[in-house]
Amino acid sequence: MSENQYYIDHCKALIEEKLGWGNSANWQAQDFENLSEQILIETKTLISASTLKRIWGKVKYQSKPNLSTLDTLSKFIDFQNWRDFVKYCVDTTKPQGVVSSLEPMVKKKIFIYLVAILVLPSSFSLVGFLLQKKAINTLQIDNVKFNSRAVSVGVPNTVVFEYDAMQSNADSVFIQQNWDEKRRVRVDKSHHQHTSVYYLPGYYRAKLILNDSIVKEHDIFIETEDWIGVLYKDSIPFYLQKDSYRHNSWYGISSEEKNQYLPTDGLIPSFLLTYVNRDITVDSRSFSLSVNVQNTFAHPAAPCKHTDLTLLGTEGAIIIPLSKAGCVGENKLRIGEQLLDGRFHDLSAFGVDYATPVKVECDARSGKIKIKLNGKLAYEGVDFKGIGNIVGIRAKFQGAGRLDSFQLSKVM
Repeated sequence: MSENQYYIDHCKALIEEKLGWGNSANWQAQDFENLSEQILIETKTLISASTLKRIWGKVKYQSKPNLSTLDTLSKFIDFQNWRDFVKYCVDTTKPQGVVSSLEPMVKKKIFIYLVAILVLPSSFSLVGFLLQKKAINTLQIDNVKFNSRAVSVGVPNTVVFEYDAMQSNADSVFIQQNWDEKRRVRVDKSHHQHTSVYYLPGYYRAKLILNDSIVKEHDIFIETEDWIGVLYKDSIPFYLQKDSYRHNSWYGISSEEKNQYLPTDGLIPSFLLTYVNRDITVDSRSFSLSVNVQNTFAHPAAPCKHTDLTLLGTEGAIIIPLSKAGCVGENKLRIGEQLLDGRFHDLSAFGVDYATPVKVECDARSGKIKIKLNGKLAYEGVDFKGIGNIVGIRAKFQGAGRLDSFQLSKVM
């Protein structure tokens, strides 16, 4: 085994540990679709499900992952990039055939242990001095600046973050793209710009962080004038022409049009309909949603017809999963920070018949949230804290699908 392959395997193990989805040998195609989406959400970089399958050995492929892919996987487990991961990860078992010295973190632990033994008696006065100095050395933020601008309208879109922390006494500077701390990137204090590419519409609350303190923040909207249709078949999304998914009373791909998207390479596409607009602004603690959705894809390689309906909020998301009844064990229901995995929770109520459109209703008020499918209660939760203001909605279909009669309103 090469040393690089050893680190790739170690990176995969840490990702599996983070996800908690069990042994990857038992992962299904939908798990790699879900992982692709989660990586995109947390790192703003897309790794296609097909690429992930190759890395995990589900598809035979001779070439090794490129550096940009490894960088993204490293960021997903909270490292700055691949080199940072290789530098700081600790070998728990020595790989056969790899000759290397002790990892830096192991050396660091040994060094700290020796220092503690040798200099502990004189360290107390030093610690006291440093604590006193730290208390005096208050973080200076008066002249700190932070703003951003999108270089174009629509998607894909690059956002340029402009910052100035030169006059601050902070030791470290970070830019966090929204409420999720996993999207925090360390930037050079002496520099003034950092960019990110956004492939999907959405809301982001960007933050400038000095040391451990949020000192500046502002909204970023990647908006759409109406619903947009995107097809994912590989790492770069394919944006559909408006007339291919916008119809008189519904949005989606028709029975005739979907035939051109049938997979010829064994990879099932994901069809996304997304609408994001800051003028929506509905309080997620008191709202009512009603929409009809239908997965229209018919192919032997996609018997489950997985469909996710996502409400995008300024502080989180609500993801309502639908599938054929026999596949509910692969569904994942998200209500803000709460995630219910179909492998460990009974989500049988989210098994549906796509012969006709499924009416999805979601209602929240007085700390309670309810989800109904075709008029039947599928989920009810209490002590619902909300996901901030709802600013968008996304429907993700395995293969193809359609929606109509969309209504989102405030509840008084």
